[in-house]
Amino acid sequence: MKFLCCLGFAAAVTLLAQTPPPALVAEPQATEEATLTGRVKIKGEIPKRRKITTGADPKCAAMHPGDLLTDDFVIDAAGNIAYAFVYVKAGLGDQKFTAPKTPVVVEQKGCRFEPHTMGIMVGQELMFRNMDDLMHIVHVVPKNNREFGFSQAKRGEERPKVFTAKETIRLFCDVHPWMVAWIHVLDHPLYATTKADGKYTIKGLPPGKYTLEAWHDGYKAVTQEIEVKAKESKTVNFEFTERQEFKP
Repeated sequence: MKFLCCLGFAAAVTLLAQTPPPALVAEPQATEEATLTGRVKIKGEIPKRRKITTGADPKCAAMHPGDLLTDDFVIDAAGNIAYAFVYVKAGLGDQKFTAPKTPVVVEQKGCRFEPHTMGIMVGQELMFRNMDDLMHIVHVVPKNNREFGFSQAKRGEERPKVFTAKETIRLFCDVHPWMVAWIHVLDHPLYATTKADGKYTIKGLPPGKYTLEAWHDGYKAVTQEIEVKAKESKTVNFEFTERQEFKP
């Protein structure tokens, strides 16, 4: 201020006007949303993954000098199961959620679909990407959405699709019959697919009471009633006990 006093009044005003204000640090916004974590296991005998015969397509066979196994029962020695789908089945009421602009990607890779189980919102783009140097024909026959099937013959070829209604859809390849995956179309983003260790995480759950379901194409679905409070981190584990083939 002594420096400013030595200046003329007009010059001091000009200098102050040109001096940028100190940067404001944005304080983090408090969130009321809860987080769910947990693990999905099976109880009882662990089913074995089946060996896939790829001899009908020499290119597929060349990509798998060892055994190519099915993805329906990817379970470790402790019973932790991969590709289980955990989601909020009921309790959201009339809450509305905006579909993400980022697409969900399913790849045809090594004559398999990756991932084997996925979730997507109504109106969100599902990007089909071929990572093999051979032709696949992806096909779905939904009940609540429009059927489609198309070929992808080049590596890196992509094609998007969008679903307009909720349902669980079986994805398959008309060329390679063992290629099967599952698409869960929901009207909210509160879901997760378990990893190889059976673990999942669901973030962004508003406080309230909900019905959670753990789904798998080889087991009868299991549900739990839960309540979460604001900012709570809650652990919810599931256990499959009854084998059942899912038929859409």
